[in-house]
Amino acid sequence: MYAGLDFGTSNCLIGIWQNNAPLLLPLEGQSTRLPSALYTSRQSVAVKKIDQVQLQTRIIAAKKRQASTLETAKSENRGVKILSDTELENHERGLMRREIEQRLKEQAADWSKEDGLFADSEMAFGEEAILSHIEDSQSGYFVKSPKSFLGADISNQHIELFSEIITRMMAHIKNNAEKSTQEEIQNIVIGRPVNFHGTRGELGNIQALNIIERSAIAAGFKNIDFQMEPMAAALDFERSLTEDKLVLVLDAGGGTTDCSMVKLGPSYIGLNDRTDSILGHSGDRVGGTDLDIKLALKSIMPHFGKDTLLENGLPIPVTLFWDAVTTNDVNVQAEFLSPRTQRDIASYLSQAVDKKKFQRFKILQQERLILQLNRSAELAKINLSEKDCVNIYLDYIEDDFGITVCRDDMRKAIERELDVFISLMREVETQADQKPDIIYVTGGTAKSPVIEDWIRSHYGDIEIVVGDAFGSVVSGLTTWAHRIYG
Repeated sequence: MYAGLDFGTSNCLIGIWQNNAPLLLPLEGQSTRLPSALYTSRQSVAVKKIDQVQLQTRIIAAKKRQASTLETAKSENRGVKILSDTELENHERGLMRREIEQRLKEQAADWSKEDGLFADSEMAFGEEAILSHIEDSQSGYFVKSPKSFLGADISNQHIELFSEIITRMMAHIKNNAEKSTQEEIQNIVIGRPVNFHGTRGELGNIQALNIIERSAIAAGFKNIDFQMEPMAAALDFERSLTEDKLVLVLDAGGGTTDCSMVKLGPSYIGLNDRTDSILGHSGDRVGGTDLDIKLALKSIMPHFGKDTLLENGLPIPVTLFWDAVTTNDVNVQAEFLSPRTQRDIASYLSQAVDKKKFQRFKILQQERLILQLNRSAELAKINLSEKDCVNIYLDYIEDDFGITVCRDDMRKAIERELDVFISLMREVETQADQKPDIIYVTGGTAKSPVIEDWIRSHYGDIEIVVGDAFGSVVSGLTTWAHRIYG
């Protein structure tokens, strides 16, 4: 059996071909969208990571200490409590567990500590993972949007770590999909952006594709093919066309934004090679995650001390606030959660004019609540698709603490990203040396009226079609899977 898989920065979806059309399968309850998140409990890890050889060594040492204590007590003619072998073992096991738990607590931000992921412990995925992390941010390992790290400059150890994360998530998706189909899915078409998030260019793209392909094989897929995500969205849109059109596809996803200028319609729909249909390609490592970061920095961080002055008249360095909200850079996050940053925050707090605001920032770092803050910004962005203004409740920082954010605040916060979208569209126009008949906009980020209005202000004379924000790419990937595997 074959399927199309949109392994996205924000959400994952999988579809099969049924009744001559793509059918999206449920992955979390009745929802076809699985948020790209994984959580594993640290408590279960601590129990399972007891080294039996080390435990026996410690028990032998404890027995020797006890024997020595007994001899000393006899010579001094005083009593001493002697533990049985079972009591000694339980005592040393308990000490080891506490030591492991303390080590994990102190180094939870160090992504090189793979104890949680590689242990045989229970894992949660999607919304369940997010809620587990929100319930207690310090009681487990939480990974959100792993795709955004795959093209970055990361160490070999981190590559292994993210390979394991992607494998676990893909295996979970495959297993859930096969529960619906009652049939093994062996062949898969996986979406890929024009450029993965990161600064390594084509080397980053190669690294990311290698991680995904290796993980897909480890998850149990036999044959793997990749398709550009904007092309996949175009293939889905093509099924609705009754005449040939030149379409500019803007796919604004969670981690990247891609554009393609594609010839679509009845004359091309049956082709197995669509290379000649593509007249232009462009992409940038800017997506919904970046919008969340900008919204958090511009609209939320001022309530945490950004722009606050110190007693010497200088502002608190803005890089500190950037580091707090940059959730798509593992190295930056590790540094922000480090003891060194904690010392810096304490120093700035002692000198801050508005200590109440910056005290919130201290809590944010100390309690490791950065991902919850990012979640609050993301939900605000989503809700601003339907409302002009929304309230962001931050009572996990401080009782009865909340702020209001409006669409205009968001537009101002993401002006650079809006300009990137337009420049990508202009780039494919230049490559094709033609203007499109239609602009087709898809991707979760494109749901925002702020983005749609921005595009209309630059392309008011061209028809703009806003597609299925989340389903277009996976439907197109499934369409391509049917074309090559069906």
